[in-house]
Amino acid sequence: MKYKFQVEKKNYEVQISNNATFFSETEIKINKSKFNIRIGESDETGVKSFFLNNRLFQIEVDKDNEGYPQGIYINGEHFNTGLLKIDKLFYFKEKPTKMKKSGIVKSFIPGSIKKIYLKQGASVKEGDIVLIHEAMKMENEIRAPKSGILKSLGVSEGENILSNHILFEIE
Repeated sequence: MKYKFQVEKKNYEVQISNNATFFSETEIKINKSKFNIRIGESDETGVKSFFLNNRLFQIEVDKDNEGYPQGIYINGEHFNTGLLKIDKLFYFKEKPTKMKKSGIVKSFIPGSIKKIYLKQGASVKEGDIVLIHEAMKMENEIRAPKSGILKSLGVSEGENILSNHILFEIE
């Protein structure tokens, strides 16, 4: 996908490979320079962190009331931005929808369960760390997607798991 945007009054053209996936090398081009990155965290609004040369970068897009990007935070530092063009598509603000979050949490990559912090039946709040999933020599904090009761645990400490394995369920 191609983007054109402005950061601190300088224009950039960025091309990101359409096959970008978690923890796999993805080539991006910024103007004429090429970089290989790994996406670290993403959600429905976009990429939240990535690795470049084994260094983690946390990013957050600052949007105006209409949903247009007006800035970006990279590791807490703010840069003024403006989106100029996305592939011939118009940038639009999605209408807010009420979405019910699933309480089923699955592993996104093979690995092992390093630590479990809560027991079945425990009360959890959205964002609480439930367990640590180790993959590719990295420890990932797996958090509760919603508040509720920990209905079931599908893993135990030290267990090796495959991707898409059910880790836990919250009701």
